[in-house]
Amino acid sequence: MKIQFQTIPYESSEWRSAVKLREDVLRKPLGQTFSAQELEEERQHIHVAGYLNQDLVATAVLVPEDARLKMQRVAVQEELRNGNIGSSMMIFCEDWAQENDYSVVYCHARDSAVNFYSRNGYLPEGDYFDEDGIPHLKMSKQIG
Repeated sequence: MKIQFQTIPYESSEWRSAVKLREDVLRKPLGQTFSAQELEEERQHIHVAGYLNQDLVATAVLVPEDARLKMQRVAVQEELRNGNIGSSMMIFCEDWAQENDYSVVYCHARDSAVNFYSRNGYLPEGDYFDEDGIPHLKMSKQIG
């Protein structure tokens, strides 16, 4: 299964599809949606989309912060999880970060995703904290 990853423009039809995938995977199970303000804040972010044939199957948002890049809102279609799509997307994001002179990629990993990030070389920083009503752990990876 070969997934093609690319960056996509904010407010494009591809971005709207990515927002829907993120809401379906990350927010609807919590009874939430993205607010207009949250989506407006994404204007300055880098949007990543993964396609299997022409179908969107994965997405992530990269937030520039000086020499660090925060990876957030990572989502893979539920029926395609455990097929290395998420790990492939991590590699794409890390390569993008390195090519754009970032030295660290970090995330706030949901408790259920900590093992996934650990397998992909991310190390925990600090203790668990609450975000969106779910335990999260800050995890980072030195890439440069």
